[in-house]
Amino acid sequence: MNDILGTLRDILAERGRDVPDDDFRLRSLWSVDYRSQPTEYERFMVYSFVLAQTVRQGCCYADFGSVRLDESGDGLIGKDARLVRGRTLEEDIAILDAAFGALPRSPAKVLTVDGSPEAKALARAKTAVDETMRLLTRSGGRKVAQIGVMGNLIQHLLREDIDITASDFDPHLIENGILGVPVYSGKESARLVAESDVALVCGETLASRTLEELIATAAEHDTRLVIFAVTGCHFAQEYCATFGVDTVMAEPQPQYLFQGPSTLEIYRKDALGRMGHGEH
Repeated sequence: MNDILGTLRDILAERGRDVPDDDFRLRSLWSVDYRSQPTEYERFMVYSFVLAQTVRQGCCYADFGSVRLDESGDGLIGKDARLVRGRTLEEDIAILDAAFGALPRSPAKVLTVDGSPEAKALARAKTAVDETMRLLTRSGGRKVAQIGVMGNLIQHLLREDIDITASDFDPHLIENGILGVPVYSGKESARLVAESDVALVCGETLASRTLEELIATAAEHDTRLVIFAVTGCHFAQEYCATFGVDTVMAEPQPQYLFQGPSTLEIYRKDALGRMGHGEH
């Protein structure tokens, strides 16, 4: 976990040299608690997230009620987001994500989804599953692990002729499963990744301190890796270029729950390889 953030900070220091300093100024911080069930396939979601803003917003999801802001964080506003640290891991990730948002980036594909939150929830899930199936077809396998369960992802995966396993830290999901798919404890995530041909992993694993192990496990067992990144969305290009992740679907703010169009950015390791890291 610390290695990922530490490596990202080193990359930011290098790539940010030619970007105006004011682009990295931390302009705003938000903490949001919410309850939502955007589609019938999804669990009843009870979450919090932190947003940090430079020229773009960075985001980190968290357990409900765990990231509320108070005046103790006022001193962060106006500081250089490359240099300051949040008071919690979630703030830290959101601020670093916002700093990365000031860097140029080169997605392989950009999509816009619009409509109701339900329509956008299903569209973003289908896009992530399409990227997963693209890699699964190339691998010649049929086993997919969905790490950090999202019901909308599961229901799209169930439409495919594949074997699905899933893991999460939510006790209700572990006890009851979702849409007929058993859910293992998040402590079993690395094992599921090792036993799968493709793993579809939610970006919140960065905040749960499991992403580093999952990336290492995928590399060791030749498992293709797809990350669906709302948390740490602006890390997507580096996930591919530096950490070897095959595909990242990033969803910058404003995310699907809000009105208006949402943007999905697709990053692929093979496309970055052709372009050359550092070329923008």
